[in-house]
Amino acid sequence: MLVIRLARLGKKKQAFYRLVAAEKSRAVQKKYVSSLGYYNPRTENGKGEFVFDKEQVETYLKNGAQPSQTAARLLAKNGVKLAEKFIEKRRTIEKKAADTAENAE
Repeated sequence: MLVIRLARLGKKKQAFYRLVAAEKSRAVQKKYVSSLGYYNPRTENGKGEFVFDKEQVETYLKNGAQPSQTAARLLAKNGVKLAEKFIEKRRTIEKKAADTAENAE
C-alpha cells in the first residue's frame, strides 16, 4: 500500500522535509516511489514553506494512497480537498471546573 508522508532531511536542529509517496513497509528515510514536493518549516518567520505538485498528489490520493496525519493536514491547508477525509480529530482532555477551582485554593 502506498502512503504519502514526510521524509526528514537536513542537519541537526535544521529540519527540512520531502513529501514522498512510498510503500508503507519501507523505512521513512529509504527508497520511495516519487518525490511530490518539500516542506521547510524554518522559512517565512516560522510559518513554513510548502511546495508540492497538486496534480500528482491528487492522482495518488484517487488511486488509494493514504497520507499521514501531518501530510494530510498540510495538504488540506494548502487546497487539496481529497486529503481532508484522512484527518482524524485530535483527542483533548477537558478540565473540569471543579478541578480548576480546587487547584486555585
